[in-house]
Order: sequence, then C-alpha cells, then structure tokens
Amino acid sequence: MAFQPVDLINYARKEHFEHFMELNLTYSATVSIEITDLRAALKRKGLKAYPAQIWMLTSAANLVPEFRMSLDDDGRLGHWDSLSPMYTVFCEAKKSFSSIWTEYRPDFESFYRACLNDIRKYNTGAFLPQANIPDNMLNVSSIPWVDFTAFNLNLPTKYLLPILTIGKYVERDGKTFMPLSIQVHHAVCDGYHLGLFLEQVNQLAANVDSWLIVR
Repeated sequence: MAFQPVDLINYARKEHFEHFMELNLTYSATVSIEITDLRAALKRKGLKAYPAQIWMLTSAANLVPEFRMSLDDDGRLGHWDSLSPMYTVFCEAKKSFSSIWTEYRPDFESFYRACLNDIRKYNTGAFLPQANIPDNMLNVSSIPWVDFTAFNLNLPTKYLLPILTIGKYVERDGKTFMPLSIQVHHAVCDGYHLGLFLEQVNQLAANVDSWLIVR
C-alpha cells in the first residue's frame, strides 16, 4: 500500500475540504442495490454471498479516488493507492462479532479464497483478532437480520474513509435488492463522488459473469 499526499494549495476542493473539516460534517445515504443476477449466480456456483459483496464494494471504492482519501499520521491529506476491506463476521457461539481484514486482490477468485480462509481462522468473537492492521482499510459490515431503509453512524470527526453497511435482502416485483448504507465525510466526498461509487457498484452487480469466477 502507498499513500500519496495531496498538494493542498492546488487541491481543487481546498475550500470545500477546509470548510467541512471545520464543521466536522459527515453524511450518510442508504440505497437499494439490485442483486438479482448476483444472487442467482452465487446460488448456481455454490459460492458464499458475503465475500462476493465485500469484493464488489471494495472494487467499486478503489475506482473512486475520493473514496480512498484519508489523513496520514502527520495529518496530511492524501490518497491510498488501494483499499483493503475490514469487515465484521458474526460469532454464533459468543453472539458477538470480530472485525477481520483481508488484503484486496483485483482477481475475485484469489480474494474469495483468502477471505474464506481469514474468516475460518479469525472468527473467534474477539473484536480485533488480527495483528498489524493496515491504515488503508475500507470498513464493511453486515446486518443480515434487518432490511433497513436508513442507517447512521457517529464517526470520529477526522475519520475520512467511508464506512459501508449491508442489510437484509428485500424481494420486490420478482427482483432482489440489497440495502446499502454509505457513511462518508463531506470534507472529501460530495454527492457527485457518492454517485460515482454507486454507479460502479451497480455495474458490478449487473455484470457478475465478468468477475464472479471461481474454478
């Protein structure tokens, strides 16, 4: 992973960044992602849904520079060259969850196998069972028991990376929809950038045969 600082003097959103950082303004949006084809393909191939959801969301986030913006340890604004997902997994025995991370791989099959291995190894119910957590983390969580239409988190004011929350599937007019909540910091992410991210998510969900390949 690499962090590229932004030249703040020449940064096109300098005024926006400084204004919204001073206000500590975050916002959230909850949308429905149609996953009819994705769900059918997962069932047909005998694959687990959660790793596919995680890969799809992380891949979309990596295509939008504003979704990869953060502050480094010196407080400098910049972009990560790539994000890897940190995601929650439920521990049935302890009725609690662990936050696990898997290094992102553009190849779905490679990521899928690594993700399943990490879940098997680290789903202990401990909050952070892995050591040496990188800074370039995209936070993903799932609440598969609730089909919410709105969801909001109270974030640390200088946390700029997005947080994504998946809800319970909803069936409507013969189609399957996945609730997705996106929490972002307005200092680095406007509605336009949110729209770019959702466009990528929808494209991946609608073109599953191009990436959902496990031999």
